[in-house]
Amino acid sequence: MYDRESVQRVHQIRALRELGFSLIEIRKAMEGTTSLTDLLRKHLERIELQVARATLLRDRLRNMTIDGEAQVSVHELPATLNAMSRVETRSQTSECTCNLAAEREDRWRRIRDDLRDCMDRGEHPCGERAKTVAVAARLLISEIAGADSRVSMILKVLARLSAPRSLAGWDPCLMQYLDLALSGLEDQPY
Repeated sequence: MYDRESVQRVHQIRALRELGFSLIEIRKAMEGTTSLTDLLRKHLERIELQVARATLLRDRLRNMTIDGEAQVSVHELPATLNAMSRVETRSQTSECTCNLAAEREDRWRRIRDDLRDCMDRGEHPCGERAKTVAVAARLLISEIAGADSRVSMILKVLARLSAPRSLAGWDPCLMQYLDLALSGLEDQPY
């Protein structure tokens, strides 16, 4: 009933749809107005962010329910709900930038402290706990910098500083540990 070209076009559309592209993105790819490679890169960034958020949520829920006899406290619920809301589509309302900056600074301190604890305990940078912290670091870096590769480059330079310096508690050893943990994530399939 349909010619070969139409059937092939339907297969291409279905393949792009299965990858999670919107109809608008599919149209742009099919028309050639946008590079498919660029669309794939942008989509990969979105997927990585979703995976990182889902991983953080999973870890938070696992920590809350690890002890089968322990009761989850109502006081812990707001933090859990906050994590769940990050997994869902963000609402159109934006937070006050000072609250957002303070929250990010607090998260960055917790990441630093958790990584320092991993390092002090002699845990390998690619160990499960360090990887979990690295995912949180990558998520925060992505939130702050977006797809800006300069931030990643700056982190790598800071990680390789030879002069002993401490930048808000991030000394070269800790930066190198984070660098190794983040590199370990790059090798892991999602």
